[in-house]
Amino acid sequence: MLTSCGSDDDGNGIPALPTPEYESSSAKYEMSAGSPYRSIEFTSSGNYVIIANSASDYSYAPAAAVAEKQTAASKTVASGMFRKKEADRVSRAYFNGIYYGTYTKTGDNQYNLQGFGTITVNTGGDNAYSLTVTTSSGSQTLAATKAVADKDSDRTNALCRTWNFDKINLKVWINGSKKYDRTVPANKINDLLEEWGDDGWEEDEIPRQVIFTKSGTYMVLYGLNDYSNNSLDISSWRWENESKGIIRYSWDIGDFDDDDSGLITTSFSGKNMTIWEEYSEEEDGDNYREKITWYFSEAK
Repeated sequence: MLTSCGSDDDGNGIPALPTPEYESSSAKYEMSAGSPYRSIEFTSSGNYVIIANSASDYSYAPAAAVAEKQTAASKTVASGMFRKKEADRVSRAYFNGIYYGTYTKTGDNQYNLQGFGTITVNTGGDNAYSLTVTTSSGSQTLAATKAVADKDSDRTNALCRTWNFDKINLKVWINGSKKYDRTVPANKINDLLEEWGDDGWEEDEIPRQVIFTKSGTYMVLYGLNDYSNNSLDISSWRWENESKGIIRYSWDIGDFDDDDSGLITTSFSGKNMTIWEEYSEEEDGDNYREKITWYFSEAK
């Protein structure tokens, strides 16, 4: 099973990170029936995520189920929070019913979305909104409600921004004896995987960034070394134990059943974030334990 335990590292403090540029604009709008979009979300770091009604059903095999199929030693890398799910290579602007990119604010409640168009948010009453969406195909005004973003605390404020993947560490213990411990930069991840018996990843399968939002969305962008062939995965997160920095994530959007989700632990130091995840199993009297640690710096 995939688990996340208490840290055996230092650095569990919460840093005083600067407020992201678009914190006041961050919101997720859930669109009414009949809209061509399921949701439109603006992140605090200046990214937008739009899920079209034509998007595929983002329900995937849970990480633990995938891990059981792995024969290589590195099971957490292959099937944890940042695993690359089945997806085609895509452009930065559009992915299988998901539009994403960066945005700028051009006026009161007015936004220019790179590669998509413009959106004006019109407020109503009792959480009623209308969004005027203008693309190359024309303009339409769509009814929406704003998703509750009740995740507001020092730790949440530190987490919810855009992070660049910098390096990775893999530790492996067999019957309590450490057999492997190596740290490599992000662009050398395959050196680590292949050394420990994994086939390695294609360049468009290597994580480049992760984005967390206060509405419970997280998105992983792939394509570390080839910006013309990026892909992405998007799903949900929530605090499992906020005081200890433990997050439950799910690759089945909004479904946090134990069989469809996993646990990670987060810590912060300066403008950096560390995430670690563990896998362990007993087989034929032997105990196998693996810990994968991902290191991130805030994207600018």
